[in-house]
Amino acid sequence: MTWPNLFIVGAMKAGTTALHAYLDQHPDVFMCDPKEPGFFAEAAPDAQAQAQYRQLFAAGADCRYRGESSTKYAKAPYFTGVADRIAATCPDARILFMVRDPVARIVSQYLFYRRVQGETLPLRAAVAQNPRYRAFGDYSAQIAPFQARFGSVLVLQAEDLSETPQAVMDRVFNWLDLPAATVAREERRNNSADALRRHDGATRVLIRHELEPLRRLVKRMGAQGLAKRVWTRLNPPATSPVSAAEIAQLRADLAPWVQEQARALEPLMAGKPLRWEG
Repeated sequence: MTWPNLFIVGAMKAGTTALHAYLDQHPDVFMCDPKEPGFFAEAAPDAQAQAQYRQLFAAGADCRYRGESSTKYAKAPYFTGVADRIAATCPDARILFMVRDPVARIVSQYLFYRRVQGETLPLRAAVAQNPRYRAFGDYSAQIAPFQARFGSVLVLQAEDLSETPQAVMDRVFNWLDLPAATVAREERRNNSADALRRHDGATRVLIRHELEPLRRLVKRMGAQGLAKRVWTRLNPPATSPVSAAEIAQLRADLAPWVQEQARALEPLMAGKPLRWEG
């Protein structure tokens, strides 16, 4: 069994699911399923966990790149030492990092927490009280350990990937020294606003880790579309709990912080302008 050598390490709610899917379209790249095994977030996984993790990449043994996309890897200080552990096991790995307008990313994280973790506070109160909202969007701080261990980290913007996926993937494939490849545009994936449902409790049950084998079986059977239609019928989408006015207020609250983030990140963007509001 072999190890991966390609990692999308973050950021949460910044387009990693779409990038994972686009990479998987290249014939020389194998991206694992499930997308986020999170193996290197654990300080000392046992032999069984290691074997299970490596088995995820067995089908891609002949591919030049074998990759995964665990956003836990960019959730310091809640998970630390990740870059060191990856470097010790996969020293030649290539590292990709997705960024997104920080306020838009926070809103998406908030909606995800409402859906999955039962967040009940209003948006601005939740952001003020839970440091995870800002920590996971502190892009330069999350990237720094990977830069220290691997040198080059390719930073990409979710906004670019959404609007011009082929141009972004051309850049990625070139950076990976891979032949050019045409990618089919992916549907919007993993969108928390779309995923909010009338019965959030039912959603939290459905996405429990224990049901992962069932979800993978549905995917292998090609029945995802049918399952989604049934789920939508039984548990229809809910109105977003966040108004445009609340988002505007949050953007005003965070304006100095966003400017600070932009200044820290710009040197890592290889001359690409940041496409953030404000």
